[in-house]
Amino acid sequence: MANMMIKKQLRSISLPSRSHPSTSGIEEAINKVKTINTTKSSSESIFTGLAGLEELYDCTDVFLNMCSTQRVMSSVRPDFMEEMLDGSLRLMDICSVSRDLMVETQEHVRDLQSCVRRKKVAGGDVAVSGYVRFRKNMRKETKRLLESLKSIDGRSSSYDHDDEHLVAVIDAMRRVVYVSVVVLKSLLKFLSGRQSNMKSKLASVLKKKKCDLEDAKNELETLDSAIRGDSCSRDDLQEKLEEVEMSIGGFEKNVEGLFRRLIRTRTTLLNIISH
Repeated sequence: MANMMIKKQLRSISLPSRSHPSTSGIEEAINKVKTINTTKSSSESIFTGLAGLEELYDCTDVFLNMCSTQRVMSSVRPDFMEEMLDGSLRLMDICSVSRDLMVETQEHVRDLQSCVRRKKVAGGDVAVSGYVRFRKNMRKETKRLLESLKSIDGRSSSYDHDDEHLVAVIDAMRRVVYVSVVVLKSLLKFLSGRQSNMKSKLASVLKKKKCDLEDAKNELETLDSAIRGDSCSRDDLQEKLEEVEMSIGGFEKNVEGLFRRLIRTRTTLLNIISH
């Protein structure tokens, strides 16, 4: 579902693209993110989106360092530069907090894996309680981040100017922001998952022989169901923990790369303003 959501949202970009030779690299990178393979699973789709954003910001860095781009941006209105700087700061905050949440998720997963491997029911109950509390706080934090994204969707009013090159540059930068918002929104919804009642003890999980989790949509939601003890055996739970560890570990690496690129883009924007 997350991959279909990304595809649908990216198709709905309503900003008119002002094509210009200097923006061709950014447009190509945006199109790559827009053509996410919807036949893959949601986690794979998010991997593709995040990797696409890393490539997009590499193109953006080259674009912003072009003499022609810096020349036209030196005449842009201050409100646009403020819009870009504020957006980059918010995106950096979202990446930073998301990365911290993923690091903590992996710590809880490792605690649960240790208990499951050793069949430590007593210690497992403590690990489960810690995981349940963390997931509750995680949902609150992702909700806050999703609210923050609403203020930087990159769909501001059109920029009127006689210089077509300048208009194309501004349009391209806003499209970069919009695509970033769409992909990060999908990541945050993946991390949040659906609300569920997770009060069961690990003891009930370890005694089960089957795993019946068809209703879960992604790896984290599947793990949440397993923690609830929804007909899930110890082996099933171990498998779900490994799946979450793999997915979250991949996301964390991609988000770290994106964070570094956002810092670089923001630095370039500040340099353009100062000259």
